[in-house]
Amino acid sequence: MKQFVGGFFLTLLFAASAIAAAGQTPEAKSGMPDLKPLKGTPSLAAATDKDHFVFIAAGDNRPPSEKDPQVKEVKKIFEDVKKQAPAFVLWTGDTVYGKNPDNPKKIDEEYEEFLGIAATGGVAVYNAPGNHEMAQHDNCPNKTMLKLYLANTAQDEPYGAFTYGNSRFIALNSDDDEGSPPAECDCTKQAKDTKPPGFISKAQRKLLEADLDANTDKAHIFIFMHRPIEGYKGEDQLCAKNVTDLKDLFKKYKNISYVVAGHQHMYYNPQGPEKFGPPPDRTDPGQPPYYLVSGGAGAPLKKKGFYHYLIFTVDGAKVSVQVVPLEEKTETKQSQ
Repeated sequence: MKQFVGGFFLTLLFAASAIAAAGQTPEAKSGMPDLKPLKGTPSLAAATDKDHFVFIAAGDNRPPSEKDPQVKEVKKIFEDVKKQAPAFVLWTGDTVYGKNPDNPKKIDEEYEEFLGIAATGGVAVYNAPGNHEMAQHDNCPNKTMLKLYLANTAQDEPYGAFTYGNSRFIALNSDDDEGSPPAECDCTKQAKDTKPPGFISKAQRKLLEADLDANTDKAHIFIFMHRPIEGYKGEDQLCAKNVTDLKDLFKKYKNISYVVAGHQHMYYNPQGPEKFGPPPDRTDPGQPPYYLVSGGAGAPLKKKGFYHYLIFTVDGAKVSVQVVPLEEKTETKQSQ
């Protein structure tokens, strides 16, 4: 009996030591699954200074049609990434034209092209998938498209999180189809002449809340996703119930600094008064998060849109954002 008890405690001690060696606790594992860098991009290097680092955010580079190759703007962004060497890159989805579950070979080719471009940046790239990755032609989520996304990008789930320095980074899947969405969020119940809204399921929201609860010690939490919670004119975003639920949830946490989305092919700052200019520096923890739209990585532009990417600089409790245009601002018609 003494040998059994002694062996039992030795086993517990070994397990605890293994967890400590990995730098994790059981509580740290609650919440979102680990988000991996996109296939072909490097692993995330350790922070040399946990309170001071730079990362780049962008999204919506998908071509105008499934017949077109990747656009020049996304190549330019990753050329800049290579020169600037940020800690990592966050992407707000629509990496491929997609939307064709009946032709998986073509989808595989589209991912291969994009991932080859992303790899040229030389840093880890993380993505929050959009409707072009997750949905079929009618913009309704599709299980085959989900499987193709996971296989091509080497992800376990279409959402997840990682920690870097003093901050936590959470990617959401805003074209979810888990569970039974309410009618207003159910893609199949929308009128044919309207664009269906995005949806985040209760299961994903539960993981999100657990992750937020487990990371209240972080200086900043950055949430990135495809469909905006606050977007330009409120068009084609998450369903209204999701918007209300998420805003109410985010009010409970003092360290959510930014929520960055794409989908609308433009840069937009709903905080104003400069709706198309960068927000003020984030210096006061406890305020509501800044909501930003960054969907200018090459997809056909929305009115008032311009091609761009964002540079985030974390300096302890302070965060600043720089909007980097790629060229002269132009306006073209676009579809989402």
